[in-house]
Amino acid sequence: MLFVYSKFKGSYWENYEPEKRLAILQAVEKKMARKTHREIVPVIVNNTFPDTLLGAFQTRGRTKAIFINPILLTEHSLRFHALETIIHEGRHAYQCMVIKGKISPLNFKAKEWKRNYSGYFSANEDKTLYSYQSIERDAQRFTIKMLKRLAFKYRNEEAFAQTLENNIARYEQAELDARKEFGLFYKHKINKRIKQKSGR
Repeated sequence: MLFVYSKFKGSYWENYEPEKRLAILQAVEKKMARKTHREIVPVIVNNTFPDTLLGAFQTRGRTKAIFINPILLTEHSLRFHALETIIHEGRHAYQCMVIKGKISPLNFKAKEWKRNYSGYFSANEDKTLYSYQSIERDAQRFTIKMLKRLAFKYRNEEAFAQTLENNIARYEQAELDARKEFGLFYKHKINKRIKQKSGR
């Protein structure tokens, strides 16, 4: 799909039906997958998601998918949240590819991701741990980086500016919350909790 990012501009997006919007999100996933040299995964609507959950990457055996909340396809104001969700969950697909491959003993980041996947904390278990664990921090950073690269294209879109601002604020708040809850050595304490849960 040519010029896929331009389709998120309000004057275009508002004219698309949900099926077309889903096809656009799948095209973004295809673009991101090629960028990071990983397999393309299907983007699937999950009608059981609560409004607070916009998306999730899931893998069962060889089956992988990005599930999204249907409100991303129906609420015009959430179009850039739809974009950031695909970027964020696609980063998890990349992480999954890395940890399932052969990991060099010197690839400390991949080893950390693998341990984190084994000792993953969901937001329901502990919101602070969830937001600050390494695979989430990496996906947050990657999403912010990609959104910043698109900022000029969407310079006249207030919804984009707000979405980028929200991502940055959420990233910064996660560190403040971690420091507040776990104290001075919060990074060490969080990694220890993940390591304990993973059994590694």
